[in-house]
Amino acid sequence: MSEPPDVMETRGRTAFSLSERSCTHVTRPQTVVPSAVARKFRSDLDKAITKRKGEFDTFVFVHNDRRGIHPKLTSLLMTAHDDHPELSFENFSRRHFYTEFCKMEKWQVEDFLGPFPAEPVIVGIVLEELIPLLDHLTIYRRPLEDLPAIPRPPLTKMEYNGFSWDIRHRMKLALSYVNHVEDYYRSRLDPNERDEVAAGFREHYEMIAQTCEDSDDILWQLERHVLGNASQQSPLELNALVVLMYFFGECEIFKVPPPGWIPETEMGVAT
Repeated sequence: MSEPPDVMETRGRTAFSLSERSCTHVTRPQTVVPSAVARKFRSDLDKAITKRKGEFDTFVFVHNDRRGIHPKLTSLLMTAHDDHPELSFENFSRRHFYTEFCKMEKWQVEDFLGPFPAEPVIVGIVLEELIPLLDHLTIYRRPLEDLPAIPRPPLTKMEYNGFSWDIRHRMKLALSYVNHVEDYYRSRLDPNERDEVAAGFREHYEMIAQTCEDSDDILWQLERHVLGNASQQSPLELNALVVLMYFFGECEIFKVPPPGWIPETEMGVAT
């Protein structure tokens, strides 16, 4: 078990703690003024380096802005890394909170939030940061448009992971629209948004895969991770699957076939 964090400073709207060679910097406002946060960040980073020089290798920027990190703050982290190449800098957002929360045991969650409700709770879309992307797909995904051919690698990956025929049929339909997801991320101001979302899916996939080997069930749980457990309309269900298939094709989730792997169907063996 790791040692409890060493609290360095708690002053105003920020706090520091040292744990496992990481210095965690917390900013509390849910809606921030980038220029003010930038000034505070630089000041607090200088204080941390001055007071605890050599005691940490990673400076973790923790925030609870529901919109994600502002592009100016992303640039600030990159500049800080250039100024202090001996340190690594991490952005710990609401997605990271959710990922860590999912790793907790039931008793830990109840100790933190109180007893679970006696009745199941129906929730809608869980990943609020994906709502703009899902809205984008609602506008631009057209069922009757000329769809591009699906490249071979994702199809091979489907077979390698052992998806059932019915699930593969849905996945192929969704794969035809992943270009809209690529277009969406190219238009975003935050250059790290795509990587942040990819990391979240990869971490959640790995967590599920530790206790589940059935690819169909893993994919279903990933869809619930996006949409919650409420019943959704068919177009929204497909849009969520399009998002997942984008990261499937980018090799962020599910197992990647080893080089040279050939499906049994292509070797003339019936399945």
